[in-house]
Amino acid sequence: MRLALRWLLFIFLTVTFLIYLYRPDGLNRLNLPSLETHISPNDTEAPDTAGPPGDRSQFWRVWAQIIYKNRPGTDSAIDLLGTASVRPPTRPDEPREPYNDLVTNPAEVFDKLRLSHEQFVNELASLDASSSNIFQGRGIVMVGGGEYFGPAIIGIHMLRRTGSVLPVEVFVPDEAEYEAGVCEEYLPKLNAKCVVLSRFWTEGAPKELSFDHYQLKSPALLLSSFAEVLLLDSDSIPLVDPDKYIFTVEPYLTHGFISWPDFWASTESPRFWDIAGLSAFPENLPPFSSESGQLVVNKTTHLAPLLLATYYNLYGPDHYYPLLSQGALGQGDKETFMAAAVALNALHYRVKTPASHLGRYDGKTQKGTAIVQYLPLDDIQRGKESKVRPAFLHSNTPKMNAGHLVDEGDLIAIDGKSRLRLLGPKDELIKAFEFDVEDTLWDLLVQTGCELADEIKEWKSRDRLCERLTEHHQLVFDENAI
Repeated sequence: MRLALRWLLFIFLTVTFLIYLYRPDGLNRLNLPSLETHISPNDTEAPDTAGPPGDRSQFWRVWAQIIYKNRPGTDSAIDLLGTASVRPPTRPDEPREPYNDLVTNPAEVFDKLRLSHEQFVNELASLDASSSNIFQGRGIVMVGGGEYFGPAIIGIHMLRRTGSVLPVEVFVPDEAEYEAGVCEEYLPKLNAKCVVLSRFWTEGAPKELSFDHYQLKSPALLLSSFAEVLLLDSDSIPLVDPDKYIFTVEPYLTHGFISWPDFWASTESPRFWDIAGLSAFPENLPPFSSESGQLVVNKTTHLAPLLLATYYNLYGPDHYYPLLSQGALGQGDKETFMAAAVALNALHYRVKTPASHLGRYDGKTQKGTAIVQYLPLDDIQRGKESKVRPAFLHSNTPKMNAGHLVDEGDLIAIDGKSRLRLLGPKDELIKAFEFDVEDTLWDLLVQTGCELADEIKEWKSRDRLCERLTEHHQLVFDENAI
């Protein structure tokens, strides 16, 4: 009898526990992962919070102090005798040659820069294999906020059309640029989230350190949650699935770092390499300067170069930007990433296929609209009669910002009435991309412009945004329109 009662009690308790466990919130009460929301590691959802977790916040606190401690030991900004010319390389298939030195600062300025650089590089020796453990998985990083939300959203939609499910982190500079409707309602539907960069500036990080404009990309890349990252400008549009065509194939698997070329010859001061600790001008550098609308980095293997690039960007406007570009067009962060890899003798791959451009004729002038960058997987097989496929469309003048496009005159020819295609004739786009990429972009511009006309702050005051986008799309791309 007593044994039977024990069995009855056991059965009762077991049934009660199972009922509790499998009630709707039972799994969450036990802090177990919900089976309904579980996805594979490569398809990880973007985290919910816009703030930094403690580990990356602490990581930044430590390295921000080190960066500040080893700041350039001079208040003198780099002075230039004129600016570097903008021209293609005279010998595009040959290694880079030193550009004329336009820097006019006295020797003691360079001595101080060299010393602070050396001290910071020595600090990088403290990194070990465990330093990168705070980063996990693969993902996409963009800088957004304000006028950059619009083109970033177009880029994310195009990413999804490639079949990619990689999560996206959109970094906004500060609380003022954080838009709750976009960040908390719209982006999560696309497996994307906002991260407020200023929230990493916690107590203990030097207040003197700040980022603005071109400087924002390196800390966004550094402080993203991902270990393997594709960094995209908000106006750089992916045309291939990065997981399938970049992260899981060569040259990424061997090199862990990929950059792309600009149209123009490099123009860094030869003195930069002396400051960076090299005994001579580096051999076999590409003749083209860098175009940083897209960059691929494995932080597990390239955390030190990324920290050095962040150092260059923090002290960029007064020192490293003019050293690396000497005032040439586009001076900013563009040269800092590859320069850091070269300075530390880290493996890196530079795409050799030259960038190409797309544009429009407005009835008087041919104007550039976008830069086409090519697939590294195909690039490593150049010369074998195989086609090198486009991988990114960097639409920078104008950007694919629905609000700006209808208000700033880029869609109308100089006659005041003819409508323009921005990327060129349909047949040429189909030949280059195997589809009419501009028509596809306009489908998304109409969709997002109509959905978010009353949501994105800088679009709210634009009259009849949805109607004007729809009108242009029909007039230019609807072959049945009268």
